[in-house]
Amino acid sequence: MTDALARASAHPHADIRRCRPDDWAALREVRLTALADAPEAFGSTLDRELGYDEQRWRGWIESAAVFLAWRNGRPDGMVAGFANEPDRPDSVPHSWHLVAMWVSPQLRGLGVAAELVGRVARHAHGQDAASLVLWVTDVNPRARAFYQRLGFRSTGVRQPVRPTEPDHWEEQFALRLG
Repeated sequence: MTDALARASAHPHADIRRCRPDDWAALREVRLTALADAPEAFGSTLDRELGYDEQRWRGWIESAAVFLAWRNGRPDGMVAGFANEPDRPDSVPHSWHLVAMWVSPQLRGLGVAAELVGRVARHAHGQDAASLVLWVTDVNPRARAFYQRLGFRSTGVRQPVRPTEPDHWEEQFALRLG
């Protein structure tokens, strides 16, 4: 893990904790806020996820390591990670995939995002992952710079963000763990 991630620790600006299935409504709230705030940053859309039911949100929590950043009793940031599927053509062997990274504008620049990524990195490392992989859209230079500061490097793999938007591309980045 990089020094930047190793230094990331609980921040007074937010209480970060792993979601439990009963946190599904909080996850829904923060995810829909993220999709409304930065629709270009995600592979999914607000319209699609507005239709998800309670079972779908609980299923996400049960199938991934989902962390929420809480401030003043409300979720103000999130990130999720899951073991990469080895049969995918873009898969990095022995890796975990980081998805759904977002923090509210009020928490940006305060270290909360680094702590969220650090939580997924530590969890993945504890599951014997050798690396953490993510996708960054071309139209999000702030996110690209943030991940590079944490030690993520491009793998050279690129793809369209959504099949319906062939001019909107993203690039895969990876971080060695351990």
